[in-house]
Amino acid sequence: MEREIIKQLVDTKSTPAYVFDVDRLCRRVEAIKEKCGNTTQIELCYAMKANPFLVQPMDSVLNKFEVCSHGELCICKDKNIDMRKVVLSGVNKERPDVLQALEWGVRTYTIESPAQLELIDECAQEAGIDVHILLRLSSGNQFGVDRDVIETVIKRREEYPHLVIEGIQYYSGTQKKDSKVLEELSELNALCEEIEEKYRFSINVLEYGPGFGIGYFSKEDTEELSDECAEAFRKIADKRHLTLEMGRFLTADCGYYITSVVDVKQNAGQRYCIVDGGINHVNYYGQVMGVRVPPIRFYQREDNDISEIEIQGSADKNGGLCICGSLCTSADVLVRNISIEQVNTGDVFVFEKIGAYSVTEGIYLFLSRKMPKVYLWNHRELELIRDTLETYQFNQ
Repeated sequence: MEREIIKQLVDTKSTPAYVFDVDRLCRRVEAIKEKCGNTTQIELCYAMKANPFLVQPMDSVLNKFEVCSHGELCICKDKNIDMRKVVLSGVNKERPDVLQALEWGVRTYTIESPAQLELIDECAQEAGIDVHILLRLSSGNQFGVDRDVIETVIKRREEYPHLVIEGIQYYSGTQKKDSKVLEELSELNALCEEIEEKYRFSINVLEYGPGFGIGYFSKEDTEELSDECAEAFRKIADKRHLTLEMGRFLTADCGYYITSVVDVKQNAGQRYCIVDGGINHVNYYGQVMGVRVPPIRFYQREDNDISEIEIQGSADKNGGLCICGSLCTSADVLVRNISIEQVNTGDVFVFEKIGAYSVTEGIYLFLSRKMPKVYLWNHRELELIRDTLETYQFNQ
């Protein structure tokens, strides 16, 4: 993130805030497309739960959006997303929401259970619309259905005249290594071929969520798509249409959280600073907040300017600074002990790799504190897309 953005937010007293670098995001998406061969046989689908604020910027560079709730669908509607780009997923599809989605033009749905199959078939018949479905294969948890259910549905497909079975959807989790992704692709390809031969039925689409890992606590950028995985994707696409469902792998690096120091003190030999944000706004994957140190930057105020001060890393016990948020709980620790010699009220911390999930996983209603502002940084312009939002009205 450029220094001029930080200064602008500080000068306008606009912290705490999230800033998402749209240019950086789009470069990453285009790099993945290029690695996959820029073929129409491979499409990218954005799992919008990773960061709903990026739906509109993603619209021009991605093919599809995975939507897992009626609320997410309403966001797409408000942002004028073409409903033909929506894949309506989720374990809880309610009848009124499915009918609304059909009315709005959503034509592709995942099937997570036999009951969902019946529900979507009934809604399609009621609306007089043919819809495309993806049968979600379970990885052994509450999501999707077992292979035998998929085979039964395909075998009985003539019983569902309003449902067009396009293929299979599969997602087994996140933070996976390339070896696991390659193993899953091999197994999925074998499954598709077996079903096609057994039932003389073409599986035209495989929607796959690779769940690539993100180094949340590394200062280095997230790794690019590997040559091995890109080649495996292209081989699948030689046989059937491949949709890659991605979330955090696309967005993690493009996000920043900016929070200002509002108080500084020392208790029992430990130095503390209180910031205007806290764990209600920041939640890194796999972190017991305060234990691990994510990539952060520190800026000191100097009259009407700011300057970046290098952070040396973690400090010895009671030798560094403890960064705490504004919540009245001892759990509100962003960083337990970090090496900074001097910090003053008005100084600023910038937390990196906030582009995925952190923006929606915070405990926003605790203490009825305000939600942060949200900005897009695009073509060197800072655009406010959500102002500070009061939460107290939700708690009474």
